[in-house]
Amino acid sequence: MLSIQDVSVTYGKKSEPAVRNISFEMEQGEIIGIVGESGSGKTTVIRAIMGCLSGQGRVSGGEILFEGKSLTDLSPEEWRRLRGTELSMIFQDSGAMMNPIRKIGSQYAEYLRAHQRMSRKEAWDMGKKMLERMELPDSDRVMRSYPFQLSGGMRQRVGIAMAMTFQPKLLLADEPTSALDVTTQAQIVRQMLDLRGTYRTGILLVTHNLGVAAYMADKILVMKEGCIVEAGSREQVLYRPSHAYTRALIDSVPSMGGVRFV
Repeated sequence: MLSIQDVSVTYGKKSEPAVRNISFEMEQGEIIGIVGESGSGKTTVIRAIMGCLSGQGRVSGGEILFEGKSLTDLSPEEWRRLRGTELSMIFQDSGAMMNPIRKIGSQYAEYLRAHQRMSRKEAWDMGKKMLERMELPDSDRVMRSYPFQLSGGMRQRVGIAMAMTFQPKLLLADEPTSALDVTTQAQIVRQMLDLRGTYRTGILLVTHNLGVAAYMADKILVMKEGCIVEAGSREQVLYRPSHAYTRALIDSVPSMGGVRFV
């Protein structure tokens, strides 16, 4: 479904790429976790796939193929049709990505009508239905709320609901649980796994939390200084790591009673 072939990303006028020679393959329904320290290039990779690199970021080498079609040379109109339908993204703080002076329902309905012909009422009802699937109580109240009136967990569920509305084939998740308390993290993780089970959605997950990666991912990529230093199945990377950096990451996970839960 997704093929990343020797991709490099450069920002501004810098000659040295921030991300270098990234390559991996992803199948439909697969979950791949990307782990590594801050600044290692994890978010840059998924933003390159989504075509939304910040600043003057650009793919300076390699190719990104989605279902055999190159994403590196799409027109703005082609990107508009693809984003939010076949490709969707959950941000680290979904609330921060919403307009703070517009109600959730107004933004949700506008998003739906941008991708599908429907009336405002149809869009409103569709939004409510998706919020209910995300186990948000009183979906009508949520639709009539401003982002700041919702808790972090509720905003994140709204972000997931919007991302999953059109049952995308690929979901890009950038630290979707890092701003949440542990209980809410567990709920969001279970809901994302349910989405994979229901829709066969592939999930590319960026996370600092090795526990989340250990629980969710089929494969794990370890990044350091803009490169993938280790890649393999969850069991291989976590229990038989070959790179010293991977071993250091695992050793940094706190243990309880001598047991490390990754």
